[in-house]
Amino acid sequence: MRSSDDRVYLAPVDHLRAVAAVLVVLYHGCQLLSARIEGRRFVPATDWLYSDNPAATLVFEGHTGVALFMVLSGFIFTVGAYGKPVRYGRFLTNRLLRVYPLYLVVAVLGLATQVAMPTFQDLLRILTFATPTQPYGGVFWTLCVEMQFYLVFPLLNRLLGERGPGALLRLLAAVSLLRALVWLSSPAPEPHTASLYLGLAGRIDQFLLGMLAAWVYVHHRDRLRAAWLPPVALALALGLLWSFNQVHGFVSDSPLKLVWSGAEGAVWALVVAAYVAGRETKAGGWLSRALARLGEVSFSVYLTHFMVLTVIGEWGWFPGGLPPVWAAFLVTVLVALPLTVAVSFVTYHAIELPFLRLRRPYVGATVPVETPRPRQREGYRGR
Repeated sequence: MRSSDDRVYLAPVDHLRAVAAVLVVLYHGCQLLSARIEGRRFVPATDWLYSDNPAATLVFEGHTGVALFMVLSGFIFTVGAYGKPVRYGRFLTNRLLRVYPLYLVVAVLGLATQVAMPTFQDLLRILTFATPTQPYGGVFWTLCVEMQFYLVFPLLNRLLGERGPGALLRLLAAVSLLRALVWLSSPAPEPHTASLYLGLAGRIDQFLLGMLAAWVYVHHRDRLRAAWLPPVALALALGLLWSFNQVHGFVSDSPLKLVWSGAEGAVWALVVAAYVAGRETKAGGWLSRALARLGEVSFSVYLTHFMVLTVIGEWGWFPGGLPPVWAAFLVTVLVALPLTVAVSFVTYHAIELPFLRLRRPYVGATVPVETPRPRQREGYRGR
């Protein structure tokens, strides 16, 4: 582990970022290219991919990479800022320097693919992350959710430092209750869960669970280094995703969908805490270094892979004699993923890195973090 003020570097975190980015690329590649091979556009309600094979469902439900990214956000921010005051303005400035430059480039390029000139409303929506429909914008909604989390993280970090993990657990319970009330009060005969899935209201569980995983890592990392814990955590994640796939969870509006983000976040939080604690003291070989480099450019991979998949869908050659899903998987692994990584190294060094070097420390000196004491009831009579 290397630390420079608030910027804590943990190689295992970059490993997991790489895994999350690859999952998202494979997921979109299998979906979009398999439909393209069949000469149509992918429609989730009718074209979702299912399998009895847990390894296949990890790819078919590769949207879980987004949940892993969100858990990692809560985890790494908390590891760097726990017990320290956060300078709000600098924190948000650093987040914009991290996210905004490459996002703007990809969003503006996406607008350039349209025949009509962009309107003022289009440009305003881009600036506020409420991007219009375009071929490269399939993941932009997640940036909006991340920015909402950034707005409240300093407060949540202070809450964790002063009140302990119980405060975040109570907040998790409150969010779950309020989310259920929103679902029950919907005027629609079959309430939809998409708006919860695509917003902070349905995703804050994953950030909070990442923060709680960081608290456990900071206070109990020795217990997390048990050799059996990472494989058990990964097995739980695979089992949960397999079950989600078997019940057609993504296209379902079942009430059980209300607890999905929390369950998904919990298993990834366990994976993150166990893997980071277990790997931080081990010397990294060539595979560790390669994964860390891929994790370093994972944001570029995340934002540019739609560009590569769009080009392949229009101009690519697909092997014959194979089921469309297998052909799409092979093209994604052998062509789309390497091309995306190559493009990402260029965009990272040319667009991301110059702005990342402008970031400034946003945390103050460490302050003592006391064990929260039970609050005493105060008498209000006569006051």
